[in-house]
Amino acid sequence: MELNNKLDYQLFVQRENMFLHQPYKNELDFYSAIKNGDIEYIEEMKRKYSSFKDTGKGRLSKNPLQNERYHFVTNTALVTRNCIEAGLPQETAYTLSDLYIQEMDKLFSIGDIQELNDKMVYDFTMHMKELHKSRVVSHHIRKCIEYIYNNLHEPLTVSIIARQMGLNPSYLSTLFKKETGSTIHAFIQGARLDTAAGMLKNTEYPYALVSNTLCFSSQSHFTKLFRERTGLTPKEYRLKYSVK
Repeated sequence: MELNNKLDYQLFVQRENMFLHQPYKNELDFYSAIKNGDIEYIEEMKRKYSSFKDTGKGRLSKNPLQNERYHFVTNTALVTRNCIEAGLPQETAYTLSDLYIQEMDKLFSIGDIQELNDKMVYDFTMHMKELHKSRVVSHHIRKCIEYIYNNLHEPLTVSIIARQMGLNPSYLSTLFKKETGSTIHAFIQGARLDTAAGMLKNTEYPYALVSNTLCFSSQSHFTKLFRERTGLTPKEYRLKYSVK
């Protein structure tokens, strides 16, 4: 059967069986909410449609599990690109997308994939919410934060960052504290520990490698700081939260 004939036939079957895709406006509203970091809207949609997760979905495969996989990948790709368009750094967006697709590839239940899809949407929405909050600060501090996140694997001091920003170290420290409520040192340490948590969850890197990669002075110092922030040692955290 030629493609156009298949299209006509499929449309006829769908009309006869009262199957309709979700209205396009609903899709636009959904991706707009993610881009805007509107977590309340996303949570409301989850509550409202939790019992109708298959309603309005196209059939991309005759195999129900494979159909769910295709929809997951498609949705993740659309979420990723919408967030990039709204300002989420490409590396952050693409890496997050890759991690979720890799995790989905290990699942063999439609329900588990749908649950992971909800988690993926929530995660991207939270990233966008934090991004919009960060835009409240000045240009200098945004650039400072961007530099920190891009160089967590390098030695970072106020003097080094100030030189990169073309600012006086004392002025930068005062401005950073005023706009973020945190010292630069505390912010760097928190960013490194949060990144370490992600590495422990999503990779099998040895603890010493995680510590060294993020420029902690020693593995014991890393363990001490990590326990203070999370209440768990790196080993305990990996055992509890690892997706592997």
